[in-house]
Amino acid sequence: MSDSPSMAILTESLTKIYHGTRIALSCVDLQVEPGTVLGILGPNGAGKTTLVRLLMGLHVATAGRVYLFGERMGPNAAALRRRIGYVPAQPNFPQSMTAVDYLDFVGRLGGMPRKTRRPALAKLIRAVDLQNLSGQPISRLSTGLLARLSLAASLINDPEILVWDEPSMGLDPDARRTMLELITNLASSKTLLLCSHHVSELKQVCDRAIVLHEGNLIYDGDVESLGGSANPSLVEIALVGDRKTMTAAAKMIDEFDEITRCKFAKGRMSIEIRPDVSYANVLAHVLSVLSDHQLELAELQVGGQQADGSLLELAMEEGSRGLTRAYQSVVD
Repeated sequence: MSDSPSMAILTESLTKIYHGTRIALSCVDLQVEPGTVLGILGPNGAGKTTLVRLLMGLHVATAGRVYLFGERMGPNAAALRRRIGYVPAQPNFPQSMTAVDYLDFVGRLGGMPRKTRRPALAKLIRAVDLQNLSGQPISRLSTGLLARLSLAASLINDPEILVWDEPSMGLDPDARRTMLELITNLASSKTLLLCSHHVSELKQVCDRAIVLHEGNLIYDGDVESLGGSANPSLVEIALVGDRKTMTAAAKMIDEFDEITRCKFAKGRMSIEIRPDVSYANVLAHVLSVLSDHQLELAELQVGGQQADGSLLELAMEEGSRGLTRAYQSVVD
């Protein structure tokens, strides 16, 4: 039993190492109060999926612990796992089943008796606006309708915690807006963990966010602070080092998908970051490249606001975690 039973989710130094060498998650301490809508950001390979699987007891931690409502989570905690509703990034559905049969099947797997399962099923079908298509085979449903079906399946057992991994993946802008409205309505009174690559989406539904980078928790705070009034998509960095090395680093940074443009001239690097991604996370990538090329930061400006010297030293000394702190001090 945890010392903090009031927390919906609590992790203590949570660590996962694969094959004895690859650190997927490193000493993550996380506390999530009931009713929190938490956004989880990070690039591919950052540790998001590993964190989710550990929280659900699907993987065994190399070190550290996970608690849900004060109870220890693990591979054998089936009853505790039923208190979680999960939407994977790319769910697989039995194509020959109808939507209503699939939801009924999920409810039976969750141990719901028929007398409570049927009313819950009908309510969810209406909530996700599938009532006119509930008798159609799943194979005939569009990507947007399949996303709605996934949300309904995660809610059938009325879980206390929802973990939704990229629920808007593959949707067009209109369908994405509809999905965000559904999330807002369906997740009320629940504790929700929402994995996404889109900061703009998280700002609409989340009140807190974390950023993972190379298995490390590099940010935990207000989701609004991931943007900021200083227009943080515009970044200027002054560097100290060999010119050829700076040019090579700039070329590598310019290839990042999250960056629309990276220019380098006279020791200064000008970076434009896509507005729909995590700025702190992208800057963590940038710092990693600069560190690998043994380049030193002389100046950092975000939207015209400058970080002081002590924060620049912190950035270089502490790697991606430090740069995120320096960045946050500028945009806050």
